[in-house]
Amino acid sequence: MGFKKSWDATDVMSQISSLARECSSPYNDGFVGWGCKQDLYQIQEAVNEALRRCPTFSGEQEWLTEREQKRIIKILKS
Repeated sequence: MGFKKSWDATDVMSQISSLARECSSPYNDGFVGWGCKQDLYQIQEAVNEALRRCPTFSGEQEWLTEREQKRIIKILKS
């Protein structure tokens, strides 16, 4: 039996997007928005720490460079 993920990256990213929407929603006051932003900072810290603990893999830098180039192109097009 092969490796089975116990998470869904698409769902995690969707939840982060929902959190960002709530943070920026004009229907929420600053107290609620700030709480949402604190959650985003905590998620960012957890992801950064997880990445720091991971080894570097073959092809990783190329993949990261390609993603960065795509982000830059997207920014330039908008």
